[in-house]
Amino acid sequence: MHVIVIGAGVVGSTTALTLAERGLDVTLIDRHGEPGAETSHANGGGITPGHAEPWNSPGIVRRLLTRSGKGEPFRIRPSALPGLALWGLRFLANSPAGRYYPNARANTRLAVYSGHCLKALRERYDLNYHQYTDGSLELYFSQAELDHALDLRRKIGDPGVEIRLLDVDEAVKLEPALAPIAPRLVGAMQLPLHESGDACEFSAEMVRCARDLGARILLDTEVRAINRTGDRISGVQTDTETISADAVVLSAGCASPTLARPLGLRLPIYPVKGYSATLELDQVERAPTMPLLDLEQRIVTSRYGRRLRMAGLADFEGHDPSIRPERIARLLESAATLLPALADEIHSGKAKPWAGLRPMTPKGPPMLGPTRIPGLYLNTGHGSMGWTQAAGSAEVLADLVTGKTPAIDMRGLRVVKG
Repeated sequence: MHVIVIGAGVVGSTTALTLAERGLDVTLIDRHGEPGAETSHANGGGITPGHAEPWNSPGIVRRLLTRSGKGEPFRIRPSALPGLALWGLRFLANSPAGRYYPNARANTRLAVYSGHCLKALRERYDLNYHQYTDGSLELYFSQAELDHALDLRRKIGDPGVEIRLLDVDEAVKLEPALAPIAPRLVGAMQLPLHESGDACEFSAEMVRCARDLGARILLDTEVRAINRTGDRISGVQTDTETISADAVVLSAGCASPTLARPLGLRLPIYPVKGYSATLELDQVERAPTMPLLDLEQRIVTSRYGRRLRMAGLADFEGHDPSIRPERIARLLESAATLLPALADEIHSGKAKPWAGLRPMTPKGPPMLGPTRIPGLYLNTGHGSMGWTQAAGSAEVLADLVTGKTPAIDMRGLRVVKG
């Protein structure tokens, strides 16, 4: 059985390897010259199954109204409103508790499973992607925010998510880099299941392993169309050749709707821009070892050797990947406030800025599984959870392609065949 996977980001590359492990003939295609060149290239790096809930929790309207704008974590540009309107209505329609919590549980279930799959991948292969596997810290600067976060996790209630509530002294003991901001903290959550790592490097590792298993890797190759013969998929048309296949897996992130539309499929995926800045540290001894999450400011930090990655924000601007200096400035200011011992380095102008588009569905969970067109599968729409859910999504997709029953409950995760 020949399967084509479109997209060599962290989700697509892991899917290609997993299908090759099942003994299938795999071709992986990406329009860029290297794996992980778009959303996976310089994202926040966090693998966070305990923080996999969708963004549209009850009360999202109030938060968007009060936290949107030039200097806020969220920004909605008026020019994006025509394309955002329908998706946005569906996003808000899924925020009431009766819809939100089932979606949150589905997303978390997949994320927890994915963490186990990632560990298994590391046991099977010699992988190096600057991984950190000893958990992360979520930081809280008000008791109300901490109480809200605890209540949210209690309502989601996944037994696979371990949470340790820390007071300020315990948090600083675990991560000494927090000492300068200890007077502002009210507490922290330690999530031992969390990890971090460079998703771009991981994507390259997945491609390397897939190639070693015989997969054909076509980089710098544009897929122009997904071909259908009769009622089923027959392959793809690239900018250089027609490739026949028994099945096609669409893992192209924000480009997925464009490729699916000629087939009559409307994928509800919207690009939500995030930013990062990566700094080669001089004073590495002052930097945190653990990944840190400041959910109030929507920023995260992670370490890859001497590199510090600072990432976050959420801009609704349509398909615009441009780097806006004022948003990078906002990100760096938040990072310097979180890590004042590194403020001079953070503001030195040496940090390398980046922006990427998260492929978000209005419900939160990704689009995972077969479509109504025989031979076409989706593994896309993971939003900010692509790195967190990549390994588990790949296993589920490989099960579905090969006719096996997935190892996890698929409620809330299957593609609606309409």
